Amino acid sequence: MEPIIRADNVWKVYGTGDAATYALKGVSVEIYPGEFVAIMGPSGSGKSTLMHILGLLDTPTKGHVYVHGTDVSTLGEDERAILRRKTLGFVFQQYNLSPSLTAIENVELPMLFAGVPAEKRHKRAKELLEMVDLGNRLYHYPNQLSGGQQQRVAIARALANDPEIILADEPTGNLDTERGKKVMEIFHQLNERGKTIVLVTHDPEIAKHAERVIMIRDGEILGVKKNE
Repeated sequence: MEPIIRADNVWKVYGTGDAATYALKGVSVEIYPGEFVAIMGPSGSGKSTLMHILGLLDTPTKGHVYVHGTDVSTLGEDERAILRRKTLGFVFQQYNLSPSLTAIENVELPMLFAGVPAEKRHKRAKELLEMVDLGNRLYHYPNQLSGGQQQRVAIARALANDPEIILADEPTGNLDTERGKKVMEIFHQLNERGKTIVLVTHDPEIAKHAERVIMIRDGEILGVKKNE
C-alpha cells in the first residue's frame, strides 16, 4: 500500500546563522490510508511544525512532502490550496471558530470557499452537526457553547469537504477529561468510517488511542511504536 502522505528528510529552520532555530531535523514520516496515528512529543519538540508541513500549511526548508505520490513542492500555491481543501481537514486546540458566525455557518464556511451551492452546504452542515450531537445548537454562536461543544463544531467543520485525512493538533488540550473523552470517541468513529487520523499530542493517555505513535523530540524522530 502506498502512503497517502509522506515526508522525506524534512528540515524546518527559522532564522539564519547563529540565530537559526532547527524545528525539524531530517524527519521522514509515512502515513497510510485508514491509519490512526499520533505524533507525540513535549512542548517545543517540533510536532506541531511537522503537522503543519504534512498538512501543507507550511513548507519545509529542505526535503519533500508527497501527497498521493505527488511532490507538493512542484505545485503552485493555488494547486496546493485545492489539494489541501480536497484532501485535508484540520482541528486545532484553540478551535479557530469565527465568533461572528453561528455553529452551522462556521461549518458551512469551507464549503462556501469550495463553491458548494447554499442549499447543499446548509444541508451537509446540519447533518455534520447532528453527527457530533449538536443538532440542537445549530444557531448558537461560539460564545454560547462550551469548550467541548466548540471543539465538536470544529470537527464538523473539518469534515465539511469530506477530506480523506483529519489532522488534529492537541484537540483535547483545552478540555477537561470527560469532554476530551467524548472528542476522542468522535475521532475513533471517523477512523472506523475510513478517515485517516493524524493526531498531535503531548499526552501519553491521548496517544494510546492511536494505532501507531511517532515519538518526536528536539526536531527528530526518536522512534515509532504500535499500540495494542
